This record gives sequence, structure tokens and C-alpha cells, in this order.
Amino acid sequence: KERCIFINTGFLDRTGDEIHTCFRNGAVQTKAAIKKATWRVAYEAWNVDIGIETGLIGTAQIGKGMWAQPNNMKGMLETKISELKAGATTAWVPSPTAATLHALHYHMVDVLDIQAKIGAMGRRAKLSDILTPPILEKPLNASEIEHELRDSLQGILGYVARWIQLGVGCSSVPDINGIELMEDRATLRISSQLIGNWLHHGLVSREQVIATAKEMAAIVDKQNAGQAGYQPMGPN
Repeated sequence: KERCIFINTGFLDRTGDEIHTCFRNGAVQTKAAIKKATWRVAYEAWNVDIGIETGLIGTAQIGKGMWAQPNNMKGMLETKISELKAGATTAWVPSPTAATLHALHYHMVDVLDIQAKIGAMGRRAKLSDILTPPILEKPLNASEIEHELRDSLQGILGYVARWIQLGVGCSSVPDINGIELMEDRATLRISSQLIGNWLHHGLVSREQVIATAKEMAAIVDKQNAGQAGYQPMGPN
């Protein structure tokens, strides 16, 4: 009675594990493609199915992941309602304002009714789908590889600058386009695992990674200009 219990899909942590698990199996898909991959869709459904199957309805919470754009509340209000329609009763949000807005969704959707309907369907996800690795189905062109490498390295350096230099473990970090995104070690791990995987399978070279990292360091330095205590990475 004194504890709030919930289960969560933990997509960010699970994605890093997924890449690590199938590391030698082949080059993995881009981060955007992995979000739509067979295993991920099945994993999300499996989490809800098991939660309902084990009696969490009315007793504990079934959760979904973080809305990662703290400055895009309109997008969150339009999009995050889908999690309730998928059977979730709680979710991560990046701020008190986001929490207030997301609470409106629970006045718009009868989640208990949706959970009851999902429960009547039986288990939807298949174990074979969860075990389907997110390996590239067709080769990427040079432009696609470069874009993913730049995005991943900028995210890694941008987060590490906050984490190591400023001691902030989870924070809003501008991406390569200057859009503030919530980052933590889970998102860093996804990017680092992906780069390591692509190095291992020859999609990128060590020299290419280092050159791109130096380029991204200059961008991160510019994004953090004026930040108290920040030490530029570019010169080193």
C-alpha cells in the first residue's frame, strides 16, 4: 500500500542491449528504422500483454517511454495519446508542464476499457518477432551512412559534455539541428553501440569516425558557448 509499482517497456535501454546482442550478426539499421523494426513493435505489445496477463489492471501501472522533445509540447499533446490507446496507464515526460498536458490524455481515453479489450484478445506479440534482430535489409548509401554517423557522434559528444564536464546525468541537449532533446546514458549507448557495430561490419572506417567526431566537437562547442564551466573539446 505504500509503494507505486509499474512496468515499463524501457525502449532506450532495450535498444542498446538489442544492438549488443546481435552485434556480430550483421550491420544494424539506423536509429529511426530500429524504432519501427519488427522486434520493437512486438516488444512494446509484449510488455502490455504480459502486464495485463499478470493482473496489473487496477493494481499497478503499465508504462511507456519518454517524450524526448521538452520544447515541443504541441507535438507531445498530439502524439503521446497513442500510448494510452496502446494500453499504457503511465509514461515518462520531461517536465511538470509536460506532465500536466499529458494528464489531459487520461480524461480523453478510457485506458481500463482498452486494457480489458486487449486482455480479451490474448497475447498478441510473438516471441519469434521479439527475437528478430534489426539487421539492415538493404545497403545504405554514403549519404545515409554519413547522416547517421554525424547524428550519433554529435549526440554522444553533446551528452558527454553535460555529463562529464557539468555533472548533469540527464538533460536537454541540442541535436545536430539545434533541437533540444532529452538525453541520458541510454541514448548515448544506442549511438555508441551502433557506431561500434558499423565499424565492425565495415560500413564506416576508424578514420571516418575520428574525422566526423572532430567535426561534431566543433558544433557541440558552438552549442555550449557561454555555458558556465564548459571547456571546448575542439582544440583537444
